[in-house]
Amino acid sequence: MLHLFTKFIIKTDDVKNIDKGNENKPPSSHTISNFRLPIDYLEPEHLHILPQNVLSDLELCDSESKPMSDFLFEPKHMFSKNISKKHLNKYTTNIPFLLDTQNVIKSTSTYLEKTRTYSNYNVNCEKINEIWKSLKEDASFLEKYNYMEWSMLKEFNESSSFLQCISMINIMSPLISLFIPIIFLILPFIILKIQGIPVNFTMYLEILKSIAKNHFIGKTLLGMSKMTPENCVYLLMSLAFYMFQIYQNVTSCLRFYTNIKKMNEHLLEIKEYVQYSIVSMENFIEINKNMKSYEKFSNETQNHWFVLKKLLNEIENLKPFSLNINKITELGYMLKCYYRLYNNMQYENALKYSFEFEGYINNIIGIHENIVSKNMHFATFDETVDCNIEQQYYPPYKNGEPVKNTCKFDKNMIISSPNASGKTTFIKTTCINIIFTQQFGCGFYKSCVLNPYTHIHSYLNIPDTSGRDSLFQAESRRCKEIIDVIDENKDSKIRHFCIFDELYSGTNPTEATKSAYAFLKYLTKFTNVDFILTTHYVSVCNKFKKSKYIRNYKMDVENLDNGKLKYTYKLKPGISKIEGAVEILKDMNYPSEIIENIEQY
Repeated sequence: MLHLFTKFIIKTDDVKNIDKGNENKPPSSHTISNFRLPIDYLEPEHLHILPQNVLSDLELCDSESKPMSDFLFEPKHMFSKNISKKHLNKYTTNIPFLLDTQNVIKSTSTYLEKTRTYSNYNVNCEKINEIWKSLKEDASFLEKYNYMEWSMLKEFNESSSFLQCISMINIMSPLISLFIPIIFLILPFIILKIQGIPVNFTMYLEILKSIAKNHFIGKTLLGMSKMTPENCVYLLMSLAFYMFQIYQNVTSCLRFYTNIKKMNEHLLEIKEYVQYSIVSMENFIEINKNMKSYEKFSNETQNHWFVLKKLLNEIENLKPFSLNINKITELGYMLKCYYRLYNNMQYENALKYSFEFEGYINNIIGIHENIVSKNMHFATFDETVDCNIEQQYYPPYKNGEPVKNTCKFDKNMIISSPNASGKTTFIKTTCINIIFTQQFGCGFYKSCVLNPYTHIHSYLNIPDTSGRDSLFQAESRRCKEIIDVIDENKDSKIRHFCIFDELYSGTNPTEATKSAYAFLKYLTKFTNVDFILTTHYVSVCNKFKKSKYIRNYKMDVENLDNGKLKYTYKLKPGISKIEGAVEILKDMNYPSEIIENIEQY
């Protein structure tokens, strides 16, 4: 704790300067956040952005089903889900940062233990988000809570005394409207007495009767037996307007009561959340104070911790809502606190930062849970060796009994096998695990030794003819984009990892085979490029049988006695000669005539 507070003493002047400049600016959109992940503080040469096609091909963040991010983070709430995209669209080659990240994940159990010791609060993110929207998105906020809307008067919205007076007027308005006629009748008598005029109340009533005889309403009331229909209507309408005014004031009072009660609930929820966030940030900073690559992130978190402490000092004495004199006397202060949450940019920035910090922490907890349950393991990094991933598997299968495969890049890989044998899943698994490893230092495998990559390329799910290109043109364009990037980045320190699923499948087999062979042969010139290709074309595999740079593998499929295929999903050396398309058509109940014609072709 001393480490934390010492740093704050140094930064106090800076925070005060920020406070003067930003304290009372108009509120900005609640969706804009100033939060940056630890990886964002790295130098640009160590930070790499994943291409959009890689994100979509691997279903890292967006998916029709469950995205890969959910299997990695196991998000518990909306703050965690919201920050997943920020987490997964970038990766790093900075090994010290990745090692620090591993230590951060390892220290999560200590963080959880310390945080639970100080706070039993369970973050209700949906409730916090609802409160935040009511503060930032309600266009009628000032009118709804009876704040001053004129710019010249807005400073009164931070005056507890002024707001207390306004509150009392709102509370007393029904009684005031009810007794105003009586007050107006008695007020002249009081003035006369103050002026020393000798008059008693009986005499004063006689004078009022005398005056009333010359007024329409007075004549009506004093001569009820002679009342005309017109006079009756007029009297009833006057009474109706009077009662309607009382009704409006009662309604306004009840609305004020409802809003004040809601405001109190919001402030108490924010208070609990802020208390929790302060403890959470405090523990994270203290536990990870020796992580050099996290220093800038911790410093930024400290700045917002300081602001949250200031906010807590304002609202920590607020009590639950109740109808008693103590609560009534703090209405002005409560209104002031609520307005400052609405209007104070410093508080807004700190709270928005805390929302995403909570999302970040929840994601780290999710990774830690995967490590503890042995779904994931930490990697080691070595810039002198080839990538080697032992017993890796596809993240969606983590809660079952996944088939695990090993991947070594002493040579590049070509994988052949029939449809539905797991080829595409294997290359996606490998790419996903490399990305996760270069983000968090761990992945869905038993072990991994990795020399980090600077560029990651994907040739999956090539768009069809809906655009300007034919399928083959779209495939060719993607391949050209990849080799252009490789040609522009030939330095040995720049490393590329590529996955290709069925190269050039949009043209005839002869030309597809020739094009794929030429493309792969071109890539083997680059020692800084590792790639995996899946293919159905045995002729492509045969071309590289004796290659120094490429090794053939197959997804093992067994032919059963009944003619069926048994998919093992295990990777083995060799070239697959098994044809499985007809079997798939049979499983899909294609007409027997079609099946027979295929088999007799």
